[in-house]
Amino acid sequence: RHSLSFPAAENFGRNEHHMSASREKKKRQEKLSSGTVDPKAARAAEQKAAERKSNILYGTVAAVFVVVAIALLVYNSGIIQRNQTAVTIDGEKYSVPETAYYYNQVCSTYASLFGQEYLQTLKTQPHPEDETKTYNDYFKESAVDNMKYIHAATTAAKEANLSLDSEDEETVKANVESMKSTAAASGYSYGSYLKMVYGPTMTSGVFESCLRDQLLANKYSADYSEKNFVYSDDEILAYYNENKDSYDVIDGAYVSINGTPEAKTDDQGNAVEATEAEKAEALAEAAETAQAILEAYQKSGDLEAAASAYDATVSTTISGSSTVYGQWFFDEARKAGDAEVIEDGASGRYYVAVFNSRQRDDSPATYDVRHILVTAENLDLPEGEEATDEQIKAKAEEILAGWDGTEDGFAKLANEYSKDPGSNTNGGLYEDVAKGQMVAAFQDWCYEDGRKSGDSGIVYNASTGYHIMYFVNYGDEQNWHYSCENALRSAAATEWQNGMVEAAKAEINEAGMKNVG
Repeated sequence: RHSLSFPAAENFGRNEHHMSASREKKKRQEKLSSGTVDPKAARAAEQKAAERKSNILYGTVAAVFVVVAIALLVYNSGIIQRNQTAVTIDGEKYSVPETAYYYNQVCSTYASLFGQEYLQTLKTQPHPEDETKTYNDYFKESAVDNMKYIHAATTAAKEANLSLDSEDEETVKANVESMKSTAAASGYSYGSYLKMVYGPTMTSGVFESCLRDQLLANKYSADYSEKNFVYSDDEILAYYNENKDSYDVIDGAYVSINGTPEAKTDDQGNAVEATEAEKAEALAEAAETAQAILEAYQKSGDLEAAASAYDATVSTTISGSSTVYGQWFFDEARKAGDAEVIEDGASGRYYVAVFNSRQRDDSPATYDVRHILVTAENLDLPEGEEATDEQIKAKAEEILAGWDGTEDGFAKLANEYSKDPGSNTNGGLYEDVAKGQMVAAFQDWCYEDGRKSGDSGIVYNASTGYHIMYFVNYGDEQNWHYSCENALRSAAATEWQNGMVEAAKAEINEAGMKNVG
């Protein structure tokens, strides 16, 4: 008798599954051997292939995003452009940041005149001398010309064994410290501020190297000029006689009478242009007023009183012959006591002009002076409180009151209190200051009649602040002689520098130059 045994209940399903799997495998093998495709297997294979393709695609896309992100970071950092050549001068390569340094200097001249926002608009405008080029093209060309001069001058300086000395390095250091101070006041680090000013390629190393190059070029130029552009007194006098109008001083005065109609607007506030009849009437009234002032002056000899009767003011500043009234004053036929009404139809004005004398400017050409600049920074005010002019003036008076009366004592006060970075480490001293170098109030005080060594006082200038003054002395040279000699030397130096620029050969690398500016 045979006994039959059955698998345990818990194994029954597993064994059945194994048997089923074996049968399926056998069927697949039979189909493969006969060339028949199993639909189920095909669908599974297609699904796995699609999944692999999808994984590869997403992985590739992710990798591309990472690469692009890194590339953008690198590009925006300026690292790539920093090493690009923008200009090659006589075989020497100049990088994008080096070129950007000189480009920015050209732009700064326009920005200081018209403002940064206007400059950005101006860059896109066609240049009047060549409308195929924009102002931006012109700025870049000007920068390259400056670079050609710097290159030629520094090359010549090295050939002449001329280099920067310790005093020159102090000048570099002072410029760097000034830049760092400006950066900090604006909320930037030194490096970040340089990038903001000159572009993302600029580094402190490039900036300071360009400073040194400029300083060396200027040093060589001054040395060359001093040795080669020398003029005798006779040559200087001959130049003066040919250009008297630019150097003579007129003792006279004039009153300006406006002959244009008052501005009018319509109900909507729009400007309304005056009619021809209104223009003629206003000009005629100005002529009558000018004639009345002239007649009053001729009777009294007091131009100030004659002008004030008609709410007009007197001016004694007659700086050149380019204006209509200036041509009258500088006319060789002019003689003491001349007084006349002058019509300036182009500007719609009349002038009452009085001539006393004309002479060569024999005043001292230069002067030495010490000063202490007092600003709001000198005041210890609560946070958020703004200083008034009265407070700043009172501080200046307080500092002056504490002075011991000696030049050394004044110098110590300047080092302690002055906010002028150009002189607050050398006792507030400026030497060989020429006319026109300082603000009007500062200069006028130094040239007041009777000014002598040791004089002190306080002057105010709206753009700078209060200046505590100490007058040291005048230079020996007369202003006409000094000015004419400088004009001769300047003309010769300009011609020499232009020759250096023309001789230097520059090649522009457009790929690099497009990253400038």
